[in-house]
Amino acid sequence: MRAPRLDRTRYRQSLVALPSVYLAGAVLLGLLTPEIDAARETGSGDIDTARDVLGATATGMIAFTGFVLSGVLVVVQFAAGQFSPRLVLWFRRDVLTKHAIGTFLAAFVFSLVALRRLDEPGARISPDVTVGVALLLLIGSCVLFLALLQRVTDRLRPRTLFGAITREGVRAARQTYPAALGEDHAADRSSWVTTEPRRVLHRGRPGVVTSFDRDALLAAAERAGAVVELVLAVGEYAGPRHELLRVHGGALDGVDGLARHVVLASERTIEQDPAFALRIVVDTAIRALSPAVNDPTTAVHALDTIEVLVTELAGRDLDASLARDRAGAVRLVWHSPGWEDVLDLAFDEIRAYGAGSVQVARRLRAVLEDLLLTTPQPRHAALREQLARLDAAVRTSFPEGSPELALAQVADRMGLGLARR
Repeated sequence: MRAPRLDRTRYRQSLVALPSVYLAGAVLLGLLTPEIDAARETGSGDIDTARDVLGATATGMIAFTGFVLSGVLVVVQFAAGQFSPRLVLWFRRDVLTKHAIGTFLAAFVFSLVALRRLDEPGARISPDVTVGVALLLLIGSCVLFLALLQRVTDRLRPRTLFGAITREGVRAARQTYPAALGEDHAADRSSWVTTEPRRVLHRGRPGVVTSFDRDALLAAAERAGAVVELVLAVGEYAGPRHELLRVHGGALDGVDGLARHVVLASERTIEQDPAFALRIVVDTAIRALSPAVNDPTTAVHALDTIEVLVTELAGRDLDASLARDRAGAVRLVWHSPGWEDVLDLAFDEIRAYGAGSVQVARRLRAVLEDLLLTTPQPRHAALREQLARLDAAVRTSFPEGSPELALAQVADRMGLGLARR
């Protein structure tokens, strides 16, 4: 699997790159359309009317763009405070927002550039094409504004937000762990570990490992007859001179060049890090359980999403963190969360903050009991351990023999509403 290149990662996170393409296109159109109108011999458009239309478009669109951006920033601020600060980058990567901003600014810039041409002394053209393009940009801006309004309001609804995170997390899980549980991918560590591996240190800016190019690292290791080990897992922080890679055996020259196949960024992303999808949802759940918010229903909705993500990961071989060459020899090894790590991330914090809520305790029990029914047998021991921890936390949170304790010890997929005793 190829990792996104660093420049591609920066492009996806940038709010400037895509709108800049729209701006460049608007300048070209603004210069070209008046020339097309001037070359036409006939036309019904009036140049004074065209000037009025373009002037009004330029004035209105710059004010409209400012209004829309202000609204989007308010929504992002609300989402960061209400759900999780990790969602800010997710909003920045939204393609629809970038297309909308680009179209709004394109309408403004096109109108200014075309208006300058029409204001030249002695201009005698019939600007039908110029006015038509301006109207098309206005119509496109209106359509994208409505689409952006729907997207932004949807992102404020926990269910819609969790649904989008679920889709990205499931996609990342299937790409990151393509092997099903039970397939034999084990390898004896002693068969490739050497006592004095060559070490590759991180020499660039500090950041978080967001992805790595498996194909490139595997090919380099295969050519040299070596084993490349990625020391830092995806999602871990790489500081100055932190150990990034180890090269075991073989005759690989220029090992420092391997670092270019590991992508670092300022924040984690979901693309090769499905655990980050869990992190976002768990953050939202524990924020909802804080005394300042006190919204256990949102935590219950978060557990719905967590169940889907954990179920997807349960059927995948999380320990198959290696790649072999065509001869079957191990050539690339990396570290990734195991099954117990996934369960700890998914449930420990929610249990710690939500065991005192009857609704959350019941939904958490239902999730664990459902996972015992839907996941393969090798996953059950860790799930039973999670149930034992939940029992202990609930008994600590409620007085012995109280009605609340009896309620909290019953599984309920709705939290409160439909108990299955």
